[in-house]
Amino acid sequence: MAVDALLLVLSFALGSVLSRLSLCAVAGVQQLIGARDGSGAQRLALAASAAGATLLLLALALPGRVLLPGHAPFHAGIIGGGLLLGVGALLNGGCYLGSVLYLGCGNLNFLFTLAGIACGSRWTESVTARMSTVGALRVSMGSLPLAGLAVFALVLLVLLGRRRLEGRWLAAAAGLLGGLVYARHPGWSYGAVLESLTHGALGAMDWLGNLSALLLFAGALAGAWLRGRFRLLRPSWPRSLRCLAGGMVMGCGAVQVPGGNDMLLLWAIPGLTNYGLLAYASMLAAIGAGVAAAALWQRNRRPGTVN
Repeated sequence: MAVDALLLVLSFALGSVLSRLSLCAVAGVQQLIGARDGSGAQRLALAASAAGATLLLLALALPGRVLLPGHAPFHAGIIGGGLLLGVGALLNGGCYLGSVLYLGCGNLNFLFTLAGIACGSRWTESVTARMSTVGALRVSMGSLPLAGLAVFALVLLVLLGRRRLEGRWLAAAAGLLGGLVYARHPGWSYGAVLESLTHGALGAMDWLGNLSALLLFAGALAGAWLRGRFRLLRPSWPRSLRCLAGGMVMGCGAVQVPGGNDMLLLWAIPGLTNYGLLAYASMLAAIGAGVAAAALWQRNRRPGTVN
């Protein structure tokens, strides 16, 4: 197999950009609920829109060569898996994309997150019917891609025009690179690579996917180092066990959806799938409920609080 140098470069560049801003769903929801600041949520919308505009433009320009995610029939795992992604992200302290940021910045506790994702996905596959993380692919046809492209372009126009939105150009760049990665390799995900590693079938592995996943984290490490954001934090058992547990729950959810929130944000939602929106909304609902409950508990613990 010829080396797909472009995919490797794009993966490295995506990791570098992810190390410079937060596209973590947990951080975005905490910011929205705790500080009434929607900038984190707006960066998520910006990244998804940039990925969508990129992916749909390429699919329309190169029909048959750039494919979109196929529509999945509704099943309970879409909602249940999304809820598990949210619960796992809360336990972990970061979602799939947030884990790339934190690990790239030197927090070695998140190595246990990767181990947890791999174990959780493998265990879930052993007790349930496996849902492919790629699924069926489809060619861009009809008016839906054009309508989606118009919506994504409008969101980009509005959010990029907000000068007070910190990191708006980096979020757009992350979405652009994500769209290019998925146009090049449909259904790619570092979670899928971790899942393949648990099977131990080295000869059957997608070595290109494995290498590009490594370069995603290498890019995050390089980006954090160059920006002076790298601070080595050695694992502590309480924090590492939380990351391991959170990763396992996220891995279980990703098998059910299918796909982690990185795939949902940069592939399934930009590809205009119903399951992508439903699963991501379920994940955000679980995170929001957890953050709100924690905030209420903290308020009730303050001295002098009347219950």
